[in-house]
Amino acid sequence: MGWLSRTSSKASDDQVGPPQGTTQQGPTQPGTQPGTQPGTTPAAAAASAPTAATAGGPESSEGAAVGRYGPLVCVTRFDVAAPELEWQLPLNGELYRVLPGSDRPDYSLLVLERPLHFYPTEGFDLARVEAGQRVQDRKGRTMVRVHALLLCSRFVGEQLHPGMRDLAVNLAYVVDNSLARDAEVDFAKIEFAATGFLSEGHAPRAGEAQAPAPDAPARADAHADAPADAPADAAPATRHPAADVFDAVAAALREGVAAQRGEPVVRMTAALTLDGGHRLTGLSGNADGQPPAPTPETFERIGELLSGLAGLGEQGRVAAVTLRVDGDAVTHEVTRTHEPS
Repeated sequence: MGWLSRTSSKASDDQVGPPQGTTQQGPTQPGTQPGTQPGTTPAAAAASAPTAATAGGPESSEGAAVGRYGPLVCVTRFDVAAPELEWQLPLNGELYRVLPGSDRPDYSLLVLERPLHFYPTEGFDLARVEAGQRVQDRKGRTMVRVHALLLCSRFVGEQLHPGMRDLAVNLAYVVDNSLARDAEVDFAKIEFAATGFLSEGHAPRAGEAQAPAPDAPARADAHADAPADAPADAAPATRHPAADVFDAVAAALREGVAAQRGEPVVRMTAALTLDGGHRLTGLSGNADGQPPAPTPETFERIGELLSGLAGLGEQGRVAAVTLRVDGDAVTHEVTRTHEPS
């Protein structure tokens, strides 16, 4: 696991990994037998194996696929997954750290470049996630937003390694971001997501050069009644009337998180929820691998800035917005709006 130790000093301080050359049993979803997936038989699991890499795969080169905390990786296809996950491919991110579990020592925490949204299954307790992680699609159906995945290799003798292509992995949603600070995996903080294939490097998103991908809840809803082979919709890049407000909020939040930590923030994804009076009611996300927790004074400043939405009429009825900061670049996506009163 020396490859995953190629991280910044902050990530290295948190590194926990298995001994060199350790061979582990593959899938370890709690409550299943080794080599099986929930709801499948051992024979069915053994029959599923990686296939050849798809065309237009991830772009990487020796020594160039390392982010701020660790190797850049991507999931470009699934073996077993819910439809809404298929529509959000590829999943790009960074391997932040290794976490031991009660059943194996080599779980890996993958911090996503973009939040991932999923429909909770029947019986899923929404109290497990923060209010800011609960969003709605265009039909009002509840979705959960996550910013990280926990993964492990599926088969005996396989491990994450440099130059990997289509390594079979188990994937779980991290529904509680405090897992990033834990010494070992707390299975109460994750939820099984899918089985898929992991490659080194980042993969380009469909239509990325022409237009930004729509937000996940809208995209999932757009395809809910569409044929399985329907292409993903895309909207032309336009500047939201509240863009200046969002830019100012992103800057204030970034400064507040940096002041709270005593160190600068380089990359940040923050999901904000607002009530009908433009007041902040929820904040979640990821700022350089940690929750975006600012100083108490920052919330007052953000409240002042968000009040600027009041003068935008219909365009100011923002109920949820995701802010992304990457160096000097700032982008934002309005993911939900309030209905007219």
